[in-house]
This record gives sequence, C-alpha cells and structure tokens, in this order.
Amino acid sequence: MASVVIVGGGAIGLASAFFLQRGGDFSITVIDQGAIGDGCSYGNAGFLSPSHVVPLAAPGVVSKGLRWLLDPESPFYIRPRWDPELFRWLWRFRQAATSTHVVRSAPVLQALLERSRELTVQLQEVVGDFELRREGLLMPFQSKEGRQECEALAREAVRLGIAHAWIAAEQLAELAGTEVRAQGGLFFPGDAHLRPDRFTAALHRYLEQQGVRFLPNTPVRGLVRRGFQVAGVQVAEGTLEADLVVVAAGAWSAELVRAVGYRLPLQPAKGYSLTFTPPEGMPRRPLLLTETKVAVTPFREAFRLAGTLELAGLELSLNWRRVQAIYRAAGRYLPTLRLPAMEQAEIWAGLRPCTPDGLPVVDRVPGTDNLWLATGHAMLGISLAAVTGELVAALISGAAPPIAPTPLRADRW
Repeated sequence: MASVVIVGGGAIGLASAFFLQRGGDFSITVIDQGAIGDGCSYGNAGFLSPSHVVPLAAPGVVSKGLRWLLDPESPFYIRPRWDPELFRWLWRFRQAATSTHVVRSAPVLQALLERSRELTVQLQEVVGDFELRREGLLMPFQSKEGRQECEALAREAVRLGIAHAWIAAEQLAELAGTEVRAQGGLFFPGDAHLRPDRFTAALHRYLEQQGVRFLPNTPVRGLVRRGFQVAGVQVAEGTLEADLVVVAAGAWSAELVRAVGYRLPLQPAKGYSLTFTPPEGMPRRPLLLTETKVAVTPFREAFRLAGTLELAGLELSLNWRRVQAIYRAAGRYLPTLRLPAMEQAEIWAGLRPCTPDGLPVVDRVPGTDNLWLATGHAMLGISLAAVTGELVAALISGAAPPIAPTPLRADRW
C-alpha cells in the first residue's frame, strides 16, 4: 500500500483524498497549517459555475485593471508594492490576456466545469448533504458596459452550446424572488451552488470514517528531496515520510514547490465575504452583480455577499474599504433587501491562488517522480474541486483521466 501525504485540507485536497481513497490502495494523510476546511474553501460564494468558461486572463482585463489600479474599492485591485514575482506574473498575465487564449481555453474550462458539477452531485449522495442546489445564476446589469460584458459571455455561451437566456428588466423580480434594480440580466440555468464550509465538513467527516488520517494545525516547513524523489514533508515534529506527495495548498503552494527547484507563477488574490442571518428581501437564487463583481448567495440558514480580487501578497488583513464596497453593492442592486448592520456580519477573507493564464495546474512537478501539484484554481476552487480530485487520482494511479489534462500541465510556462 503506497503512502500519500496531501498538503492542504481545503476543497481541492479533500476531493483529491476522496478520489484516491475510492479508487486505489493508498494510505492517505491530509495535513494543513490550519483547521481542515478552513482557508479559501471556507467563506467563498459557493458557486458551481459551468457558465464561467472565460479565464481570468481575457481581453480588456489589463486595461480595466489599470483604470482600477488606484481605486481601493474597485473589484480588481493591486496593492502598490515592490515585488519582482508580482511583476513577472503581471507580464505573463498581459501576454495571456488575448482572444486567442480565450478561444483555446474556454472549451477546456467548460469540460472541466461540467464534469465537476456532475461529480459534485454524486459526492453529495455519498458524503452527505452540503446544501447543493441547482437553481442557476442570474447576472443583472445596470449599465452599457455591464451589458457589453454579458454580451461577451453570451457569445461564448453560443459558441460552446451553454444554455443561457436574456432576462428583461420587468422579469428580474420574478426570477430572483425579490426586486432587482437593473436594465436586464443574463441567466445561466445550468449553474448551481452549495454551502462551501458544509462541503468540506462533509468530505472531512466521510474521509475520517474511511480511515484517512488528518493532521490539522500542522504547518509544513519544507519538502524532503532525494534525487528525483520527494521522501516526505518536514513538520515541527520531524519528517512525515511518504511514497507520494500532493501539494494542494492553494496560495501557499508556490513556496513549497520552490524548495525542489520549480518556480510556479502564482499570485494570491484576496477575496472577502460577509455572511448574515437571512434578511428580508433576500433573493431566492444566486446573483452575480455584473458591474461590481459581487456574488450574492442565499443559503438555507444564511445569506452571503462575496467579492473583490486584491493582489496584495500572502497576507490576510482586512481592507475595510473593500468590505464596505461589497456591503454597499447589495443595496445598489437589491432595493428591498434589509441587510443588518455590517457589524453583525461574519466577515471573512481568503486567498485564491491565481496563475497568469487563468487555468489551474494539475500535474507532476517537473524534475520529480512522485511530487504532484493541484492548485491555481483562482475563483473556481469550489467549482473545480471534484474534477481536480478525480484528475489527481487518475494521474497518480495511472488510469485514463476523464478529461485530457495537457492544458493544465506544470511546464507550460
């Protein structure tokens, strides 16, 4: 029986453990620097979004980001600082933000996202309820620029055969279940959502029952390399030996694999969320507010606003202006929403791991025989968790992967 250590107890690491445990003869240990299921997997919007086939690196993003550069309340913000790694990442991002890249990458993301949605449905049947609901995603827009953004998404949906519908302003309230102040909207009926903390908790509970070992609150200090092999991971108590190591540590993955000579171009992108008890005027299905990029998610016993992409390095301090901007955005689109005071919210921040081309990395680390990497999912970590776990298990066991992983290779830079 081969021993596997998975570094990272978030959605990606847990899904990898699930599919490895299910499909092979492995002794599995999941290790995390914090609590299992915490970090970026805890407080996000919980979207399963097969509609989001346009990668982060797309035409117009660079120019829009430059306009927003000095606005700390903008949806996309880069904190000014001297950081050569950030400069290299931005240069690669600029090179990737082309229509050719979108045409090539969108079908890859579509296949991954659709497979992952169906796998997530199956996961709930096995591990227990995590509030998975297939109610679509509505994107209301308030401006000409917002409509143009939705039109670009609709063109990709037409090209790839993704179900969508234009919603007139007078029909928004019926679809959303509450009044929406907007010129119209774009609706994707194939999207779904779940409660992310309950998703990871259900996986954690199930995997423990199956004999998977968990080591929470155990920071990894490094990887032990012997030639082309990684012999284990270093922790405070010593070396945790392993036949195989999977790094699924989100934004911290680049630091770990740099120790074995692989330079992964990865930037942590901070996002925030505010979670309330269900307020009056809450919509009955998820919304993505087009101009502000704020996600609005109704859960069974909670209501969440999530958004922003802030390149500020590996730190989790709260930028209160950005938190306030998310709070205000909800009232701008939902005039009958009666939100409690912001001080009554559970306020969270997490770091999304972003590659410069907007595609994740799921591959063996170049120059090693037994070190694997599963990171770089940006805002699609929950959406792509299940299919990433399936790919990791297939690649490690030598089985035929369900989707060709070539676009996700680690040596593409």
